[in-house]
Amino acid sequence: MIRGLFHEPCLRVDSYLFGATLRITNSKRLETNTSHHISKDQTVKTARRFLLDPSLARIIMRECGVDQQVIEGYLSAQSGRNQFVRSEADQCYLVVPLLGPAGEPVDEPAPIPQTHGESLFELSVGQISYTRVCLPVRSPVSQKMLLDRVIYPDRCDILTVEFDDQQEAEAFSPAPWFGPEVTGEDTFERRYLALNGLPTLPEMLLSSLQVEAVLDLLDQAKEAPEATRQATAQEVVVALARSLENSGMVKGTSKTSAPAGEEPATEQLEQPMKRVAQ
Repeated sequence: MIRGLFHEPCLRVDSYLFGATLRITNSKRLETNTSHHISKDQTVKTARRFLLDPSLARIIMRECGVDQQVIEGYLSAQSGRNQFVRSEADQCYLVVPLLGPAGEPVDEPAPIPQTHGESLFELSVGQISYTRVCLPVRSPVSQKMLLDRVIYPDRCDILTVEFDDQQEAEAFSPAPWFGPEVTGEDTFERRYLALNGLPTLPEMLLSSLQVEAVLDLLDQAKEAPEATRQATAQEVVVALARSLENSGMVKGTSKTSAPAGEEPATEQLEQPMKRVAQ
């Protein structure tokens, strides 16, 4: 992991982020004021989380690829001090959890220099590394479906489904390929995994119906771009035909259509070609 990139024994960083003052010394003590709240105008998502069989997760990642590769380092193991540093795509963020309108914790990342992020990773007391992919969702209820493949400190696969409000979350029916639900279980939070490792996983029996359901999901994801591509190509052809008709280079179908059973005269076919050549 990133631990060990820097060897300086002492670091002091004063960072004013969201009204929070962060001071870190060689004693690894974290002091911060996080009594601020998110404004009510910001959208707060409600989420449900499920475990996923590793074989299904591997199939999904192989077909969909990886959207993000993330490393997080948590700066304190004390309850209520959840600040952490995140690294993804050569950018580091300091994340100070805030309180949403209903009192729920919401992560608000703030970009920090790469060197500061690496130094904070050096001071972190627990780290987690995972890859993430955003899955295609056709349900009108769920807004986003995220698959996290945790690689370190232990391996597990967690599926998160986000909703606009609690009512939508409660009305959501999990797909047959979802594993056991772990919504509200702290032992499957990223912070807990980083500090304590993976708890005992419940048994997940993989069936052919689950595999078929995942393959159907992936097939639907492939069909959507293809249908969009074909529709776009048809629109281009129609627009080009109209442009040629408006310019007088070819005649509209209503004027050039031959009676049923008759072939168009050779002169009719050659005339547009001559105009194009001119």
